[in-house]
Amino acid sequence: MKILIAVDEGPESQDALSFAKRMLPDDAEVIVLNVAQYSITPYGTMGSMGGSFGDALLTADALDHSVAEADEEAERTVHEASAQLGAAEERVEHGDAGPKICEVAEEESVDLVVLGTHQRSRWSRLWFGSVSDHVVHHAPCPVLVVRR
Repeated sequence: MKILIAVDEGPESQDALSFAKRMLPDDAEVIVLNVAQYSITPYGTMGSMGGSFGDALLTADALDHSVAEADEEAERTVHEASAQLGAAEERVEHGDAGPKICEVAEEESVDLVVLGTHQRSRWSRLWFGSVSDHVVHHAPCPVLVVRR
């Protein structure tokens, strides 16, 4: 069985990871994925958790530095999650989280996707969208959404 576990820096992701660890078959192949997302503003780059990585006006060097810092954070998140599982393939991708998770699931022919949910309100989901909702409706395999 091949399982994709999507993680981010939030506590919901940690809950999904803990749940997945308890249910994983011994012979499962596991891929731990973080999808780094960036928002570019005139003042710098915002990482996936909304933290500012720059105070000066955006320059090419500042952008490169901000993206590198965000990538390091994504790699650290994936590595920590993988270490909790024992052994897993670590993967960092860039883009819109929902579609990218589905793309990786299809590309890797996974049997199950596991991810947490932020349990946003109806209005918040309308405004920000829902990664878990997108994955549930577009993944090429079963999806396990773990609630906090």
